[in-house]
Amino acid sequence: LDKIRRYVAEWQMLTSEDRVIVGVSGGADSVCLLLVLLELKKDLGFDVVAVHVNHGLRGDHADADEAYVKQFCEERQVPVETFFVDVDAVSKERRQSTEEAGREVRRECFEKTRTKYHGTKIALAHHQNDNAETFLFRLARGTGLKGLGGMAPVKDEYIRPLLCVNRDEIEEYLEEQGVVYCTDASNASDEYARNRIRNQIIPPMINGVNSRTVTHINRTMENMREISDY
Repeated sequence: LDKIRRYVAEWQMLTSEDRVIVGVSGGADSVCLLLVLLELKKDLGFDVVAVHVNHGLRGDHADADEAYVKQFCEERQVPVETFFVDVDAVSKERRQSTEEAGREVRRECFEKTRTKYHGTKIALAHHQNDNAETFLFRLARGTGLKGLGGMAPVKDEYIRPLLCVNRDEIEEYLEEQGVVYCTDASNASDEYARNRIRNQIIPPMINGVNSRTVTHINRTMENMREISDY
């Protein structure tokens, strides 16, 4: 929490005037983000509104995630907007992959909620492991300096307060708080390229090359962003 608090201050992500729209899937990352924002709210005094998007891809499991998020927010008196979107149909209509269509649909729902509540920021739950995956994916696909910078902590109205921590730290924090979260079984599938990087490439690098691989990749991305900006 202290690390994230310093990171938020360093990047001037939040002020007392903000109304923050936060995407909450029910998974560990987004649940951690919401909890952290509620802690920071005590000091800074901004408003928080949660958004949950049911992609219609996982049947009863998706419905259970939605119910979990509603209850989680209700218990903490956080307003929550829920959306149901048939992402499979959207992907066919837009001729996109399911992953790409899902990403676009989520952004559209976040923007709708921001407009409805006059929000000033949209908080996303990406962390260091996500950014390391992005780096390797773009490196393999082909990219330039800007692409190698990965996801930025702040871009327009979007903020990523968790980019200073890794997945292990997030899970440890939730365990300390005694918070149970939803687990998306599709994350274990190697159907998507990003999942193959997550499951098959990064673990051997951590276990067989350097345990701080994710940290070092993120530090390199920071350097790349500075060079690209220059």
